[in-house]
Amino acid sequence: MLIIKRYKRIKNWNVSKGNNFSYMFYGCSLLEDLKLLVNWDVSKGNNFSYMFYGCSLLEDLKGLENWNVSKGNNFSYMFYQCSSLKDIKVLENWNVSKGNNFSYMFYQCSLLTNIKGLENWNVSNGNNFSYMFYKCLFLANIKEFENWNVSNGKYFTYMFYQCSSLTDINGLENWNVSNGTDFSSMFSGCLSLADIKGLRNWNVSNGNNFSYMFNGCFSLLDKFNYKIGIYHIGNSKYNFI
Repeated sequence: MLIIKRYKRIKNWNVSKGNNFSYMFYGCSLLEDLKLLVNWDVSKGNNFSYMFYGCSLLEDLKGLENWNVSKGNNFSYMFYQCSSLKDIKVLENWNVSKGNNFSYMFYQCSLLTNIKGLENWNVSNGNNFSYMFYKCLFLANIKEFENWNVSNGKYFTYMFYQCSSLTDINGLENWNVSNGTDFSSMFSGCLSLADIKGLRNWNVSNGNNFSYMFNGCFSLLDKFNYKIGIYHIGNSKYNFI
């Protein structure tokens, strides 16, 4: 109770001049809800990295639904290891159009199933998507990302690593990854992934690292009977699986 009472004291804080909110609730492992932050004015904030890192009891993000994060450029590690987080629908109106770093944002949010809140996000300025959904074990469908503009993205490494419930990635069919350089381990450990035909038109001509991209995707091995994990792209060899 002492922790809750102390937390209530910040409910009416005027943070309207704040531009850096990084690490603010880092490691607050007993924090269960964010409703007390519903009236915070974070409109001048540009750095939200690590803000709720390790808040492992958070099940949803109610309280953040009306936050104006339109000046934010760094969202990396924001909900890192929020391992009880199941629903992020309240983020659906967030304007992240200035964001360039989304790396590790939902890293090990292992119970996350509903990502509809991200469906209409404008991530067109994003260049780093690495580890974004790392070990989101119950993430079964990423169709919501079909309209994401990732054309400025360079780093996709480990983006969906060990999303072991993921069965297909056709929602990424129209992604423009032509500026991507690092795709290493992007889908590594996606044990249930059985269909990757949605990637057949990807332009990966600028890619230089494809190592372990589909490593451990055993459903692909069964379906296509892959025996050799070496593929040729241009004049180079890359170990995909």
